[in-house]
This record gives sequence, structure tokens and C-alpha cells, in this order.
Amino acid sequence: MRFAPFALAACLLATPVWACDPAAAPETFQTGEAGWGDADAQFRIENNAAILAPEVGTQTARWNAGKSLTDADVCVTIQMPDTTADASRGYAGLLFWGVDKDNFYQAVISRNGMVTVARKVGGRILGAPLVHWTPNSAIKTGADAINILRVTIEGANVAVRINDAEVARFRGQAPEGASHIGLIASSAPAAIDTWRFTDFKLGSPPAAAAATAAPSSAAEVQTTGAVPAAAENNCGTGRLLFEDKFTDHDPMWGTKDGEVKISGGEAEFDPNPGTSALRWNRAFVFSDMDACLTVRPANNTINPTASYAGLLFWVQDSRNYYQAVVAPNGYFTVARIVDGKVVAKRPVAWTKVAAVNTGSKERNTLRVTIKGPQAEIAINGKPAASFHGDPPVGASYIGMLAASADTKKGDTWTVSDLKVTAPQ
Repeated sequence: MRFAPFALAACLLATPVWACDPAAAPETFQTGEAGWGDADAQFRIENNAAILAPEVGTQTARWNAGKSLTDADVCVTIQMPDTTADASRGYAGLLFWGVDKDNFYQAVISRNGMVTVARKVGGRILGAPLVHWTPNSAIKTGADAINILRVTIEGANVAVRINDAEVARFRGQAPEGASHIGLIASSAPAAIDTWRFTDFKLGSPPAAAAATAAPSSAAEVQTTGAVPAAAENNCGTGRLLFEDKFTDHDPMWGTKDGEVKISGGEAEFDPNPGTSALRWNRAFVFSDMDACLTVRPANNTINPTASYAGLLFWVQDSRNYYQAVVAPNGYFTVARIVDGKVVAKRPVAWTKVAAVNTGSKERNTLRVTIKGPQAEIAINGKPAASFHGDPPVGASYIGMLAASADTKKGDTWTVSDLKVTAPQ
């Protein structure tokens, strides 16, 4: 498939109960190079319906190569298979932010009433979906059941609705270049599932004037916070890739709990005494990057050698990552964690660094610049370390961490001004 470049911008606002864009005409599916691709055993057009019948245990996708988009309001009617070997394993839905067959997002439903939003990067479905498989009462289940799936995109923000009920809202990592919307389906491992798509309509997002409407079923909606404007504090000056000033809690950092609170411009970490707490954002992935954040101990610690905070990078999951952290006594280290354990030989041993501001309530900005396997660390604008690491294959996540000394009250840290730019 061929693509033409474009840019994504603006902000997605909440929308009221709505059906598909009344101004948009249903797609007349066309096959061939300039349409939805050639017909084959897995894809065909029948009475202006797109029929997807993936091979057993596989996924297939189609999109209109002749259309690229920026903001969009797209919906499609999906008819469930009349028979299936496993109602929990086959699924179908909309593909969006599709760059090619190896890089896209998918919002899909299964015949047993589950929904998920997942992302494929470099040919691999990421292990941390934006919305985990979740049952939703809006989905009509069973043989030949009919459901309308709708995805609204404005800038980097996405809302997903099923049968006029909002089921997800999040800020994702929109592609820089060309993007497409299409159809995707999967068959269960034991037999072919046949999915029928009709009334595919592609229009403009609803007017922003509808911003005050509440979701139709708040308990079933998964929402992420907005990413605010760029910070300027000893950070990179390249093209902005991601930023969070922590104005409110974004569930992409994980659920709210007693250890981490996000609001008012800070992420406050209150690990249990003698433990650490970490969070990583599962919505954004990076390869080469220039990331920074500011940490501050909110109280005096009895043991500054066991209290520290900083930036996580090359994150695969909660048990595999690198961490660059500073302590209130002016020391700094980079550690690698594999299967939940610190690798004995650290990339950078605990080292006294003159650039670190020591004591309680003193702020320190850590900056990690990644180019391939090479990592450069700076603290408060001063070079602190450089090493050759072992990054994960493909893109990885970023995160933040704080640890408390083993004292009666424990230690509190705040994190602010998280920013990721393209390295220069």
C-alpha cells in the first residue's frame, strides 16, 4: 500500500450521544490497488459489504489506500459470525492510525461481548494495550449480532463508542506521517470466523460545542488525561514527542492508589518504607529519544542512601527496565532491572555528582538521551554519565520511580515536568 504524508493536530473533546456523521455517505467498497486491496480468500466484496474471513488463528486487515486522513469520525456496522469455534478468540473492528501492515492501532470487539484497544509496532502487538480486554454491556453478542463501532480522532486524542455508548477515551501516539483507517478481523484458532462490515462512513469529528456531555456509562469508560504544553528546564530542544505536567491523573500511568497521586502539576510518590514505587506510560513508545524530568524529596529522610527517585527508560514492563536516579545526599546511579532484580554490575555505579542539589525539597532534573544502544545522562544541565546499554528490540516505554528508606514514616518524592523530545 502507498501513503501520502500529513500532520495531526487539535484536541478531542467529549461528545454527546451521537450516531454516525449524517453528512458522510457510506463507503462504496472498491477492490484493487487504488481501493481496499485485491480480493482473495480472506477478503471480498459482496452486495456492498466487506467480508473478512481470516485464516484459522490469524488476523487480516484492509484499508483504502486511496484515502489518508488527519482528524476523522469513522464508524462501521459489524455483523458477528453466525458460527464460531470460540467466541472469546475471534474479533473484529476498526484499524486506525495505520501507517502500514506492521504499525497501527485497533479497536475491536469479540462475539462474547469484550472490547480492547491495542497497538501494533514493528509487526508486534504491544503487550500493554491501551484498553485491556474488558466486557462491555453495550456490545450485542451471539450469532449474527449487529454492532456499530465508532472511532473519533482529533489530534492525538481518540474516543471509541459501541452502539452509541462511549467505551474508551485516551490520548495516543499519533503517527508523524500518513495514516489510514480500515477494517480488521481475526479468526479463532480452531476454525475460520466470517465477519461482515457494512455502512462504513468516514466524516469529520463532531463540533467542539458538544464538550460538556458526560459519557453514557462512566463505569465502563477508560479515560486518559491530556498532555499539556512543553516544559523548559535543562531538557532537549528537539521536536516534542511527549510531555506531561501532571495536571490530572492519566490512567495510562496505572490506576490511582496510595503510593502514587497525580494532580496539580506533580506526581507524588509515597512508597511504603523500604520499598520503591514505579509507573510507566503504556500509551507512548520510543526508540531514540531525549527525555527528562524533575524530582524533589518532599521531606527530610533519615537515610539518604536508601531514598532516591528518577527516570525509567528502555522499559519493557514493570520487571524489566533501566533506571537513572538521584539521592538526597548527592549520589547518582544507573541500574538495570531484569525479571524484577537489579543486575549486579550497574551501567553506572553509585557516584557522588557535584551537579546534584542535595537536601530535602531541592529539585534535580535528570536528562537521558538515547541514540541506539548509547545513553547519555545529564543532571541539572551537566553531563553525569555515558554508557553502552542493551536496549529492548524495537520501541520501549518510559517511566518514573521513587524509593523510600526503611523508616517509620517513609519518604515522599514528587516528579514534575516530564518531557520527551527527538534527540539532536
